[in-house]
Amino acid sequence: MKKMLFSLIFVLVIFPSQTHSENKIEELPPCSAILEPTKNVPKNARGVALIYNIERKFNDERTSLSVHALHLPKPSSFGDYDGYEVLAYIPKEISWIFSLSPLTKYGETTWAGKLDEVSPIMRPTRIKVRTVNTKTKKTGPIVLEKILKPC
Repeated sequence: MKKMLFSLIFVLVIFPSQTHSENKIEELPPCSAILEPTKNVPKNARGVALIYNIERKFNDERTSLSVHALHLPKPSSFGDYDGYEVLAYIPKEISWIFSLSPLTKYGETTWAGKLDEVSPIMRPTRIKVRTVNTKTKKTGPIVLEKILKPC
């Protein structure tokens, strides 16, 4: 009996159990998607979405979603709108909305933004860029979109 007890203690000391805080969520591979223009949007308009897991302070894991859009018409060309925002979602489950910021250089405006608050185990399956009136929060037409295959 003493030998068995000694053996059990020995095994527990040599092979300590893994605590819950040490468990890592299975990391999903990074993926990207080209956002295509919708009807009535110039064919040069395009965007790219980058989706990947990040680790933040205190071992807080999240999924980062960023969107970079080029050659978009001025939002006001669609009506009373002054900006663009991203609507990313999983149908009938969850959605995320974040604004795109303009960067104008040499007369050309690039729109970009990111959100680092997506659950590390969730990935949007649809991404849309749409016009928005930032004062009234009224949204307008969708200018870029992509339906993603799980990545």
